[in-house]
Amino acid sequence: MNSPVAHLKDQQAPNLIWAIRSCAKNNDERAKELIYKRMYGYVTVVVSRYIRNSYDVEEMVNETFIKAFKAINSFSYSEKDEDKIEKLFFGWVGRIAVNLSIDHLRSRKHFQANDDLVEDELKLVSVLPSDDLEVHDILKLLDQLPEIQKTIFNLYEVEGFSHDEISSKLNIPESTSRTYLTRGKQRLRLLYKQLMEIDK
Repeated sequence: MNSPVAHLKDQQAPNLIWAIRSCAKNNDERAKELIYKRMYGYVTVVVSRYIRNSYDVEEMVNETFIKAFKAINSFSYSEKDEDKIEKLFFGWVGRIAVNLSIDHLRSRKHFQANDDLVEDELKLVSVLPSDDLEVHDILKLLDQLPEIQKTIFNLYEVEGFSHDEISSKLNIPESTSRTYLTRGKQRLRLLYKQLMEIDK
């Protein structure tokens, strides 16, 4: 049986499309190295959205590539445009990284309710957006959320999972997922407001 990616045309010079095909067809080590180098930063960013410990991040990044290489024959698409294929592949590998990160957190029992802010305190927060807020500022704010709020926020707002899917992944009621997302957003507003006041 041919791999879903084996029909790709040979490339003049090795690139990601060539690497996907070669890895799927021949388990080519040079292709794996190219994929690893090209996608290492991306996978690290994805994993870091869920896991704080740098050692665990590195472990999950490596696990992601191991699993991706083992399952690369299952990567399929109907696109012919190379840029679109690359985007699909990044998304496919990203999903592997997310799932492994969630499994890791669940195995370490990181999902504990530790909301230390009072509900009334959260509900009163309203903020105006600022053009001065950089990506690294947003990531720092996300890192200040309790683990479960941060995870649900990322799964829902960044990865696009539904509350039903999050419920299954984290083994929590769907209503709990909705509650933590709401609390996470409220807490982010509070943290954002505090950050803007410091910068004044």
